[in-house]
Amino acid sequence: MDNLTPSDLFSPSKARRTVPTFERNDETLKVLRELSMANERADEERAVLERVEREALKELDEIQTNEQDERILSQLRANLTPEGEQALDALASTAVILNTPTANPETIAHALIQHTVTSQTLTNQLTHIQALQGYVDKQHSLLRTQLHQLQTDPAFTTPANLQRQTTEQTRQVKHLRTKIREYEDKLSSLQSSQSRNMTPGSNIASAEAIGDMLEQQKALDELRERVEGLEMEVSEFAALPADREAARKEVGKLEVRLDEARRKRDELFEGLVQQK
Repeated sequence: MDNLTPSDLFSPSKARRTVPTFERNDETLKVLRELSMANERADEERAVLERVEREALKELDEIQTNEQDERILSQLRANLTPEGEQALDALASTAVILNTPTANPETIAHALIQHTVTSQTLTNQLTHIQALQGYVDKQHSLLRTQLHQLQTDPAFTTPANLQRQTTEQTRQVKHLRTKIREYEDKLSSLQSSQSRNMTPGSNIASAEAIGDMLEQQKALDELRERVEGLEMEVSEFAALPADREAARKEVGKLEVRLDEARRKRDELFEGLVQQK
């Protein structure tokens, strides 16, 4: 196929040649297509570059030069000392580098001052950015350390029997609530019975009935306090899933949110310090 000329492509006998085996591979065809596209892009870029060069050359040719200025410049250079010629070149180069419209020393001085101010401003900003970068690196290292601690410290791992403890505490709460209702019913019944047993002219119940009532009230208060304590313990795990791994992931998410809140607090504090 490499020996074919452009005219051979229109020859039926030569065009019927079979495609080489390596060209039947999809990967080879893909590489050939990419190579063809790269050649086309290179040709386009070369054409654009040539067009730009022609346009630039045309613009240079169209620039009108003043023969009198050229003659004055030549005479000036011819009569300058080597030091003077170097000074003139330095002045012209400085004006070009600073992009000033003229080589007036006052204009160049103002441009130098402006560049110095800009350079100092950029230096200060760079110093501030470096300080922020150091703070970010420090916080990143701290977060890495905390993350490693959360992943390895047994104190932050979910207990293996968490689900069983939650179930047991829930069962105890239900049982104690039932007991509270029973004691409340007994207390109400006792109060009703006591009110019926009182004599018409007496406002004081028997000492034994009052003692029983106080003991039951005390037991009722103790049960209520125990139920409230268990409810508080259970409420701490209420938002966690029943599965142990899911509960551990949820705890990790909450810890990440806590770290984010701490980081925001530190950023706000740093902003206040910088404002001062």
